[in-house]
Amino acid sequence: MADAQKSPTRRRKPVQARSQQTVAAILEAAARIFERGSATTNAIARLAGVSIGSLYEYFPNKDAILESLVDRHVADAVARLQRELRAHPPQSTPLDQGVRRLVALMLELHADRPGLHRTLVGWAMGMPAVQRRLLEAEGRMREPIVAWLRAHPEVRVPDVTVAGRVVTQGTDALVHRYVEDDEGIEPDVFETEVTRLWVGYLQGG
Repeated sequence: MADAQKSPTRRRKPVQARSQQTVAAILEAAARIFERGSATTNAIARLAGVSIGSLYEYFPNKDAILESLVDRHVADAVARLQRELRAHPPQSTPLDQGVRRLVALMLELHADRPGLHRTLVGWAMGMPAVQRRLLEAEGRMREPIVAWLRAHPEVRVPDVTVAGRVVTQGTDALVHRYVEDDEGIEPDVFETEVTRLWVGYLQGG
């Protein structure tokens, strides 16, 4: 593993379309392999259809690939969250409906390639740079949620900023455990119960 105090940055940034396609192929290959567990740069290059030399032009080591996968995962999550919130304006969306969509989205994000998600979280524990990025990502996701809650007429908690943190982190924890072991609970039932939990809390119950 790379030095835990340093961020394993790319060697070269892809500018041309062909370079961008190469990087995209490497990251997709890495995601598919990490979904199954550990990986080597040789295996990633082979699946991506590029030479190991080409891989090292863009990524100095495996940690750099993992960091880029985190960036890609975070960017996708934030973009999907923002689209979801725009599609359900707080002034015209019942609180239970909006919260349920948030829970469902978190479930979708965790359930999409759960093996890869576990790998990213596990490796991040030993990589301070990646941990910082994940914390920053949580903040980026929390901001639009707080804004949505603040504008919703049904929300009656005394501190919406704190409530946004509780709901975001709480949902993430509950969904993470559910994906690890659903104990036979259907997704629809899980979403309903978590929604009830947060709606009661947000309404000051």
